[in-house]
Amino acid sequence: MNNISMDVQLRNTVGNGSANRLRNSGYVPGVVYGKDMEATPIQIESSVLFHNLRNYGQNTVYNINLNNEYIPAVIQDIQVDPLNRQYLHVDLHRVSLNEEREAQVPVKIKGKSKHERSGAVFSHQLDHITVKGLPQDIPEYIQVNVSDMKVGDCLKVGDLIIPDNLEVINSPDEVIVSLTPSKPITDDLNVKDDTPADAVPIIGNDERETRAT
Repeated sequence: MNNISMDVQLRNTVGNGSANRLRNSGYVPGVVYGKDMEATPIQIESSVLFHNLRNYGQNTVYNINLNNEYIPAVIQDIQVDPLNRQYLHVDLHRVSLNEEREAQVPVKIKGKSKHERSGAVFSHQLDHITVKGLPQDIPEYIQVNVSDMKVGDCLKVGDLIIPDNLEVINSPDEVIVSLTPSKPITDDLNVKDDTPADAVPIIGNDERETRAT
């Protein structure tokens, strides 16, 4: 989805103290950069950034309204506090709608619950794939349905249905998710011990104790 407007304001002060004051007042400090423009410090309301990320994702091309000038940009990077999950900083990258770019696209898995109820184990090995295409053609995510997978199957990058206007950078043999049987507890209890009996030391019956008797 594209043509989503997002208002940002110029940031006149920089530095840690200024950035902290912005965050405490409900704004996220950031920067807009890209082709044919200098890196420009900006600020954006935390609630606006949260709403757009939640509803449209990171790969959407936003129309950034900066001083009444609309700039096509994507959210290139977000720094988040690991403790309170507060947005710390955002990078907005100005893009050209006529030039291809690479981007990471999340892979969302649907249909796991059917197998998990039967005791099978999913191993999710690849959360994102890298694609190349025009900015407006890059999707927010790619969804795959694994409800028809059988135990022992694996889903690879080459199995994904990708639009013709996108190029996948990953190897087609990279495994995204695999389905394996759960290991019964009895397997651990029935392990055969091949250790020879005379290889096990008998505590309390060494040579000195034998002579003493």
